[in-house]
Amino acid sequence: MNFYLSSLDLRKGIIRSVIAVLLGVVFLIAPDLLPKTLVIILGATILFIGIVSFLTIFTKDGGKPVGINYFNLALSLAVGIILLIFPKSFIALLLILLGFILIICGIGQISSLVSVRKWGVRANPFEYIIAGLLILLGIVVCFNPFETQDVIFWMFGIGIIVYGITNLFSLIRIRKNLEKAGKKVSHGNIEDIDYTIEN
Repeated sequence: MNFYLSSLDLRKGIIRSVIAVLLGVVFLIAPDLLPKTLVIILGATILFIGIVSFLTIFTKDGGKPVGINYFNLALSLAVGIILLIFPKSFIALLLILLGFILIICGIGQISSLVSVRKWGVRANPFEYIIAGLLILLGIVVCFNPFETQDVIFWMFGIGIIVYGITNLFSLIRIRKNLEKAGKKVSHGNIEDIDYTIEN
């Protein structure tokens, strides 16, 4: 199975696009509130996972914690508590993460467009331009050259919305062109369409 071709699954593509658009809208509506909230949620999640992972050791037959288990628990507690107490200090790291998300989205789009060329499906220049702009926008978000973080969060919101919309239209176009070529996407692979001849 080709990793990039698995992104052509229609149901997953729709879900991915809807989540991207909704996330972008949230960033546009509450750019000042959301980052701090995300860091707090991340801290709480790390705490929860660390504690639960440690406690599940005792549920195993005769399970007893070893040195690495105590280390993982201490690390989870330390990171989680620091994120909860000092969320503003880690917003810069969040910006880098958001930038990488845009870069990955852009690279993923280009990879999908290139991977289907062998089946005769050609992308229009606009799709490559959008993917390139997403990568460029991701780089800008990572380095944050603006004085206010709100601008970066707005840029991310707009970028991820554009990704969600263009990704869905590109997905539908690619699948239609594959069908015209007698191909279909099945479990991450490109296969021939089975035709049944009726008498």
